[in-house]
Amino acid sequence: MQLCIRRLACLAFLTLVLAMTATAAEIKIIKCCTKVGTVKITAPIIGYRIQKKTASCVAAVVFETTEGMVCSHWKQGWVRDSIRNLELIRRESITAAPTTSST
Repeated sequence: MQLCIRRLACLAFLTLVLAMTATAAEIKIIKCCTKVGTVKITAPIIGYRIQKKTASCVAAVVFETTEGMVCSHWKQGWVRDSIRNLELIRRESITAAPTTSST
């Protein structure tokens, strides 16, 4: 009887872990990139961040696109070009911000 209860408890725990894993996979939260791609991104890029190498993460540029986050290799020429373009757009939007007049 006690063995049966232990098996049921183990089964319930395993079911809970699997349910939590499936839910986390659907959310697609990227804490860090563990691998990178080298193919040029075709989706519109909204922003980016630089990820440094740690024990569990690789060095990468994480692009935010209209389709989600993409981990890219930082040495690719198109990656550097995309960062330059994003920074240029950001600077232009800061300098072109409308000023308020007091008239």
